[in-house]
Amino acid sequence: MEQKHNITELDFNQQGRSNAASPFLAAYNRPTVSVIVPTLNEEKNLPYILPKIPAWIDEVILVDGRSKDNTIEVAKELMPDIKVVLETTKGKGAALRAGFNASTCDIIIMIDADGSMAPEEMSAYVGALVAGADFAKGSRFIQGGGTDDMEYYRFLGNWGLTKMVTLLFGGNYSDLCYGYAAFWRRVLPVLELESNGFEIETEMNVRALRAGLKITEVPSFEADRVHGSSNLNTWKDGWRVLNTIVSEFWDKIGANTFGKKETAEEAPQVDHFTPAMKLLAQEAKHLYRRRSHLNADAYRQGVDAIKAASWALLTMEVEHPEGRDLQDQYMKNSETMWLFLEEAYAEKQAQSAS
Repeated sequence: MEQKHNITELDFNQQGRSNAASPFLAAYNRPTVSVIVPTLNEEKNLPYILPKIPAWIDEVILVDGRSKDNTIEVAKELMPDIKVVLETTKGKGAALRAGFNASTCDIIIMIDADGSMAPEEMSAYVGALVAGADFAKGSRFIQGGGTDDMEYYRFLGNWGLTKMVTLLFGGNYSDLCYGYAAFWRRVLPVLELESNGFEIETEMNVRALRAGLKITEVPSFEADRVHGSSNLNTWKDGWRVLNTIVSEFWDKIGANTFGKKETAEEAPQVDHFTPAMKLLAQEAKHLYRRRSHLNADAYRQGVDAIKAASWALLTMEVEHPEGRDLQDQYMKNSETMWLFLEEAYAEKQAQSAS
């Protein structure tokens, strides 16, 4: 495969990074910037990514998932001031979260280590944040973006999942499953990231929408991976992305149903009702997530038990108007919940029959 990068043409500083300037960062009191690079056996690709990171970056953190090659040694040779974090939990999400926790700067940029993403684009991401955005995500499908590394089925899957997120959460994303992004460190507590796999990109994008963050898409070009093969499993990781979207939607249902806080005077009158409904929604969500560990009969029993308890709560007499409003909201949202539960049951029946 033809290499698309020529590192001999770059101008390096003593730390092994490009001296390419960033005009908008020349201003006094600029924000500090961390770059997080998750790696797993990327020794051959690091020469095409680390030297191109601009000299104005304050901190570069390599999070290694216990590589069996010389990834760490190569990284330190290319960039003596690099910070290395060892992460034992498998998955890109676990590595990124470890890097976020280790970072100390105002702005955090996440970039892949396979040479497919251009560090030269970092100015655009940071520029979007300095201009007012809370969260800047890359897109391969807006003017100025593109990709050389996407099969047609991945394109269709990404398109469908992107449209699903738009339908369920709003926003206007053009590219959901792409891992080049930047954000202010202050939004990390809002995102409350917890995923360990590739689905963390979707989790970040959806939670940024749900939190009402100001989001900007930045055009980005994705080149072919320079060496080796991707750790992404299209079908397995695609399914995990779908599960993440569904789980986030259920969380949204719970937030919409129980998000309104009662006053001190009203709370005692509806307190017996609200916690029970909230607990039931969480149980339904937990059942859906654990469905792969249950046989069809056990899953059916769980669905029936949750339905029976829900019906009891939905038909009970609630005197306070606040409680009645909660009942109405839950009735509307529960239709979608039952749809997911019943579709999952139908899938399990089909699997048992085959």
